[in-house]
Amino acid sequence: MQTKPILTIATVALAAFLAWHQYRKHTDVPPIPFFTQTILDESGKEISGSRFMGKYILVSYFQTWCGDCARELPSIQQLADEVGKEKLEVVLISDEDFQKINAFKGKFGSNLSFYRSKESLKALGISVYPSTYLIDPKGKIRLSKLEGFDWSSTVVKQLIH
Repeated sequence: MQTKPILTIATVALAAFLAWHQYRKHTDVPPIPFFTQTILDESGKEISGSRFMGKYILVSYFQTWCGDCARELPSIQQLADEVGKEKLEVVLISDEDFQKINAFKGKFGSNLSFYRSKESLKALGISVYPSTYLIDPKGKIRLSKLEGFDWSSTVVKQLIH
């Protein structure tokens, strides 16, 4: 009856692998689709992500129903205020309609730039919110985080030269 312990070990190993895979799926920040996707501003004008090249860009993919997205927004606003628009562009992207996006924006009194993705965020590989990226002027990702993060921290400010 040697098969029972082997079967138990195999089952535990499979369960551990599946749990690890599921964990990794939600902790690895997905590749950023920002430079290849088309986003819409509030007037419906199409904008390419490459338009923002040349300065630091903080791109955050969010949903209006997301608690971490709401909690992260004040630190993003603080970072933007402290660093200044001439050095940092903040681009907040959702795939929800502008009625929801504007209600979210109004709730937090934000003067940040909100955009709508033409494609669903899920189709772009974004499934955890917020998925946020700090990109340098040459297009290199300097920092990326899933879920809530304090973007006004000293660590982030030091990355923005």
